[in-house]
Amino acid sequence: MKKLGIILIALVALSSCDKTTNKYMCYEPVYTDSTTFRAPATFESAKSITKDGAIYFKDNYLFIVEPNKGIHFIDNNNPSNPINTGFLNVMGASGLSIKDNFLYVNAMVDLVTIDVSSFSNPVEVNRIQECFPSALPLMDRNYPTKTIDKSKGIVTDWNVVETTEDVNDFPQWNGCPGCEFVTTFDSGVGGGISAESISNGSSTGTGTSGSYALMTIMGDYLYVVDNWRLRPFSLSNPAVPAESESYVYLSWNVETIFPNGEHLYMGTTTGMMIYETSNPENPTKTGSISHARACDPVTVQGNYAYVTVRSAGWCGGDINQLDVVDITDKYNPYLVESFEMNDPRGVGIDGDTFFLCDGDAGLKVFDAENPDEVGDHLLKKFGNIFAVDIIPINGVAMVIGDDGLYQYDYSDPTDLQLLSEIKF
Repeated sequence: MKKLGIILIALVALSSCDKTTNKYMCYEPVYTDSTTFRAPATFESAKSITKDGAIYFKDNYLFIVEPNKGIHFIDNNNPSNPINTGFLNVMGASGLSIKDNFLYVNAMVDLVTIDVSSFSNPVEVNRIQECFPSALPLMDRNYPTKTIDKSKGIVTDWNVVETTEDVNDFPQWNGCPGCEFVTTFDSGVGGGISAESISNGSSTGTGTSGSYALMTIMGDYLYVVDNWRLRPFSLSNPAVPAESESYVYLSWNVETIFPNGEHLYMGTTTGMMIYETSNPENPTKTGSISHARACDPVTVQGNYAYVTVRSAGWCGGDINQLDVVDITDKYNPYLVESFEMNDPRGVGIDGDTFFLCDGDAGLKVFDAENPDEVGDHLLKKFGNIFAVDIIPINGVAMVIGDDGLYQYDYSDPTDLQLLSEIKF
């Protein structure tokens, strides 16, 4: 009888567990119907730049992505007096590459081709729909998302909402009901010099993108990273890219792609991978190197890759550093040295001058004559800018900050001279 009493007491205790209310932040998708989303791109009068986005340079023009909205065209023939000439309205835009007279935009789930024979009159000429079915807008935080219902349209933005749930103290709460953690596909923010080819002012060839790019051009192929896949597109007819029948499976959370020689360098949240392109429709993996979970843009010069490892927001992790990787043997890359940083983002290199955007620690300039010692040879820190992205080329450093576009003459790397600024 005594044992029965104990059991009854236990049952009463369990049945009377107090309920508690859990509150948590969650991403709620914002939908756009397909007809509105796929309205042909239009070129409008210049608009104010309101958010730092991916940057691209070709034929003395700067192209700045306004995330999810379109692309700003900046006439940069005179870096001391850049002119905002117009805005290409492309819903879902997150990144771009240019070859000859055609600009390619990864517009969320679609790939859009724009004829830019005239930078003053760009015209949409082709769109491949749903070639990036898993593409989603970039998220700033590592929050769960509410379940996506594709029947409602295309996800073009997020609302951060507070969700509450009443649960018993036992069993424990297991997460956001109706929510999931998803990987986003967006070129994001950041950069560095990624020379698809160095533009010399002609109307042919390709331009220069950043180390955060998720699309790049090598020869007659456009390569786009789609979360965990590498998607090749033949540009034999540049006005109408041809999607390859196959694609390359990559590891999860691939964030960046950088071309150098015949190889593609891809940064993931857990390391860097190298692929060779002797068969351009089917790149094959040669080697890789791992690091702790973090954001991971990559830039390459010679036999070294420079990898910034950043822990913030959705990146996860707790490491902030610059890794220098020896890539002489593409099958066996190895870490040479790591250098502690504050909030490393975009990177760029020009000869022996290495630039690192270190967030609120500013723009840092290093002597890279000896790559394995680069982090020990700080030439100058410019702390008056929250540096996000940079393209250094032809003696001009084009820097995206959180509040504007800044251009510097770096003929003397220890004494950058401000040429111009466009405030956001």
